[in-house]
Amino acid sequence: MICHNQQSSQPPTIKTCPGETNCYKKQWRDHRGTIIERGCGCPSVKKGVGIYCCKTDKCNR
Repeated sequence: MICHNQQSSQPPTIKTCPGETNCYKKQWRDHRGTIIERGCGCPSVKKGVGIYCCKTDKCNR
């Protein structure tokens, strides 16, 4: 699996994730504004954090 792993508005970067079957994109708001985090897997999140998990290479853009 190949997933994007940059945060918020940083330039796109990718990571190869051996053994993973998902990529994720998490989004939440704090005093800095909207924060976006991308990576491998499909983590559980706290209330108030949006999560999108997908199963194809680079699908978490």
